[in-house]
This record gives sequence, C-alpha cells and structure tokens, in this order.
Amino acid sequence: MLPIRTVLFTLLFVAAAAYAQDKKPESAAVQTPVALPPTEFAFGGDFRVRYEAYDSAQTLNCDAPFHIRDYFRLRLRTWESYSPLPNLSFYGRLAAEPRYWFNNATTVSEGKEWKYAILDSLYSKWTTGPASSPITFMLGRQDIQLGDQWLVGDGTPLDGSWTTFFDGARVTIDAKSIKTKFDVIGFNQQAHPKDHFPLLGRQGAYTLMEQDENGAILYASNKSIKNIQLDGYYIYKGDEKVTSNGNNGKAHTLGARVAGTPTAKWQYAVEGAYQWGHRDLQVRYPTTITSSRDISAYAFNSRLTYLFKDALNNQITFLAEYLSGDDPSSTDKDEMFDNLWGRYPRLGETWAVAYVPESGGRSSQYQNLFRTGATWTISPTKDTTIATTYCAMFAPEEVPTRTTNASLYSRDGNFRGHMLQVVAKQKFTKVISGLLFAEASFLGDYYTHHDTITFVRAEVLFTF
Repeated sequence: MLPIRTVLFTLLFVAAAAYAQDKKPESAAVQTPVALPPTEFAFGGDFRVRYEAYDSAQTLNCDAPFHIRDYFRLRLRTWESYSPLPNLSFYGRLAAEPRYWFNNATTVSEGKEWKYAILDSLYSKWTTGPASSPITFMLGRQDIQLGDQWLVGDGTPLDGSWTTFFDGARVTIDAKSIKTKFDVIGFNQQAHPKDHFPLLGRQGAYTLMEQDENGAILYASNKSIKNIQLDGYYIYKGDEKVTSNGNNGKAHTLGARVAGTPTAKWQYAVEGAYQWGHRDLQVRYPTTITSSRDISAYAFNSRLTYLFKDALNNQITFLAEYLSGDDPSSTDKDEMFDNLWGRYPRLGETWAVAYVPESGGRSSQYQNLFRTGATWTISPTKDTTIATTYCAMFAPEEVPTRTTNASLYSRDGNFRGHMLQVVAKQKFTKVISGLLFAEASFLGDYYTHHDTITFVRAEVLFTF
C-alpha cells in the first residue's frame, strides 16, 4: 500500500481545485514567445511541485526490499529571450530539480538530493531566404520533437522530465510551393552534463544518458494531398559507451509516417521503421555475447481517433505498437529495435521503470513489445481534461536477452500484462495548473511474479 502522504498530497490538489472553481477561467500562459519586436527582452519561468510514488515497478516483486519508492521533485526554471532583429532571436533557460526521498533505496539515500542547475536551453534562431521558401537556422542547445515523438522526443532520458535537450544544429526549409518542410539536424550528446556547458553546482555521479551519442536526422514532411500529411525520415545514431549500462555501436533507421483527417470526426496516424547497423556487448541471457552483431530490426506505431464533438468533448483513440525483440538462438542478427530518443514514459510510468531490469538497467528502453488498447478522453470544460487508458502488453520473444536479473522472468509466456491509467489535468488560473496521475499494471506470465505494480503522481505547476 502506498504511503499516507500520497493521500494527503492528493487532498491538497483537490482543495486547490475546489478553490479555483470560483475563479473565472483564463487562457494558458505563454512561456516562450513565438516572435519578439526588435531589441525587446522577454523573461519568465515556472515552478513545478511534483510528488511521485512507485510500488514494485522497479523490483517486479511486491515482497522485495525497497519495493515502494516515493519522493518530491521540485523543478524551477527561468528563461529569457532577446530579439535584436525581426528575424533573429536568442533564447536561454536555466533549470534545477532538487528532490526529497522518503525511503532508502539501493542507490538513493533518504533525505535531500541536491543536484545541480543546468542550462537546458541556449540557442540562436535566424530566419532568412525568400517568403516562398524561408530557411530557419537553430544553433545550440534546443528541444527537438518530430512526428508523434515516437523516436525523437527526449535527448536526456536519465534525468526524467527535468530536461529533454539536444546539443546541435537544425536547418528547416519551408518549400511552400510544394507544401513540404525539410529538416536537416545534427547533434552531439555527452553523457556528462558539464561537458558542453558549465553547471551551477557539482555534477557528482549523475549522467544524462549512458553513452556519448552522435546523431543525424533528415526529415521531410509533405501536405500536398488534402487532409493528409506524409513524412519520411532517415536517422543515424552512433553510441560510445560511458557507463556500465551504455551501448557501443551504430544504428541507421529509415521510416515513414502517414497522418490524416479523412472526416471532421476521424483522425489517424501510422508509422513504420526499419533499422540496421551493428551493436557490441548487448546479449546477457541466455548466453553472454560480447562480439559485435549486425542489426536487423523493425517497428510500427499507429493510432485511430474518433471525436464525438459533443458537450463533453468525448474522444476515443485506438492504439497499436510493435517493437521487434531478439532471440539469439534463431538468427545471428541482433533483431532488437532501438527506440532511439523515444526514451520517456510514453507507454506509462510503470513500464518506464519496469523495463530497467530487462534492458540492461536502462529506463524507458522499450523493446520486444506488442501493445494494443484505447484511450478515452473527455473535456467537460476548456480547463479540465480526463483521460483513461487501457492497454494489453505482450512480448513477441519469451527470452529477455538484455536482462540483469533473469530470475524475474518466466521464459514461458508472452503476456506482459494489463495496464490501466487515469490522468486528470486542471487549469486553475492563468498561472496555476495541476495534474493527478494514477496507473496500475497487472503482470502476466512473461514474469515470474504475477504482482500488481502501481504509480501515482500529484503535481502543481506555477508559471510566471
């Protein structure tokens, strides 16, 4: 059972919501201006108070020591933007997120966890060229999300939602005559956070990812067909191991995405990708393979949404996703699909952590997966959203080849389990918003212990 402070923080959230109901709803605050008049400065920030608690998500066994882990995360960010010319701007943001742990764990002691403050954005943006085909250059530390953020969404997975940045350059060409945008992106990610920019405070033992990474992306998006968007991309990722959980190797990914709105009430998106290259030191079970293996892997992702367009803004989205797994006894290829920079809790918070012992100690390293399910969303007011999700989770291969603890897996089943998730979001005022998040996953015969793993979150966000 989760601690009483979970209930107390939830009650605090509900009390704030009740107080805010008497206030006139206001539109969301804009944190980053899209455009600024010449020579004008803009600045602001946000402060997020978040309480999180897991039960058995990391241990996959409700009887194991430290199966409950709960803590506060206090993230403070301040930003400033300056535009000396109409087509030139500079943006910087500083972020820090100290935490407070309520229970001992294997790597984190009870009490305060003081980290460092980091520049999680620092870039220049310049637009030039004719109006028919403007070219935009972005240079420096920046957030990059492409498509549905399936493979490109978070460049710094080990610090959670504290930062998501990429260090590099992006060139976007908007060829309006053919209704096509082209992105050319290159970046270098360093595992140690102080390698590219100085920190405020000590780095300590913290890293942003398990390896140094070089990346290159070519991405094209075309809207010449009415109500349809066609995307195509090539992604290169080169890894150089830094920590014991790191990778060595090079992966090439070629993919395509189709999204559209065939009618006013229907939306869809379908994406598929093939991956090749080579990896070193990946297989740990059932036998250890330390030599380099060639990659041959594939994946797809899809969603279909129906919008009721009623008073409650009901909509239902059907989901299906496949990420290939690897069975070394079947071929000499490494058939495990790497989800690249899609390592964030998009499948759910329980699974982001539950994958750690299966993927060599790497959080949100989703692999060997087939899932299907649906999300039902309602918005009774413009400031309130409630989403409920159910997914059935499967493992195409019974063998957990990257596991650090083989005793957690039965090796005699393909069903990972059922996942049920409820997320409530509320905009209280112009500067205050909140979120309640609850998730439970009921483990299936892929695992040794058929336990229930849970996660809860309560959050309040202040913007200024």
